Amino acid sequence: MTVINDSQFAEILKLMRTSSSWLLLCHENPDGDTLGCALALYSLALRLGKDVKICGKSQFPSRYDFLPYADKYTRIPKVGDAYTDGTLVISVDTSTLARSVDGLSGLNAPIVNIDHHADNEKYGTVNLVIPEASATAEIVTDLFVNGGFGVTQGEANALYVGLSTDNGNFRFTSTTPHSHICASKLLTAGADQAKMDDFVNENLTMPILKLWGRAFMNTELLREGKVALFWLRNADMHNADADASSVDGLVNMLMRIRGVMIGAFLCETSAANKVSIRTRTPYNARDIAGLFGGGGHACAAGAKIIGAFDDALSKLRAELEKYVDDRDTSDK
Repeated sequence: MTVINDSQFAEILKLMRTSSSWLLLCHENPDGDTLGCALALYSLALRLGKDVKICGKSQFPSRYDFLPYADKYTRIPKVGDAYTDGTLVISVDTSTLARSVDGLSGLNAPIVNIDHHADNEKYGTVNLVIPEASATAEIVTDLFVNGGFGVTQGEANALYVGLSTDNGNFRFTSTTPHSHICASKLLTAGADQAKMDDFVNENLTMPILKLWGRAFMNTELLREGKVALFWLRNADMHNADADASSVDGLVNMLMRIRGVMIGAFLCETSAANKVSIRTRTPYNARDIAGLFGGGGHACAAGAKIIGAFDDALSKLRAELEKYVDDRDTSDK
């Protein structure tokens, strides 16, 4: 079961109940987990009569437009653009300050940091960080249920999306018995898992399908098939009218190749070259991402590689091969 320290739990509940306004923050390039948690909390804030805002520094991904209150999300470059004195700031699924909106570190305000990343920077006034949880949605579900708030159907749908997208529909090794317990609670509250799965996984357009095919055509196998790598250029994304959410889950396809233990996807964007990494034991995705200043989980992590795309691709390829060689040598 997800473990929440009683005193910590009580402190968070007190802040949530006594604060008249909440500011909910999502991480950059928001995924289903950060959005599902924040939108469920947005709904709860309305039920409790709070003045509430939900914000992030990236554009809201269109693939999640179906979530309740999605139209309330606001893109802001600095936290001061949405913060007012006396507001409780709740950051969800955001491991580092760099992944949040600018200005959070200097904010003189109570900050509740709810997350499941083991490398979380603990930047909050209260840090509810539980790496054993398969998704931050597990932790937020426990807050709803154990806090006595109950869960509406809309909140259950949002949290179910967060839960299922982050643990790969309960396929990843991060999935625990408590993950299924949380899912059961959300289904009992009215979550429509079939409809949520359709919205999330059955919504590829023809241009996006062809974009994925382009990545497949770029696939390389390294180190006797232990490593699979593919990539997309900025022009590929532009021609498909794609955004970051269009390639959510794409890297997971590499792990379907027989014998692959490490999958890596490099995507060129206007800001940086983003790498997504997936691994199976004994390899560690977080360790690989750390080579580029990134982080995440043991089996799923990411980073940014600054510089020209071709240089980034060569560097990634070399580091993957070196990582496997070093790891395999140390195990002998």
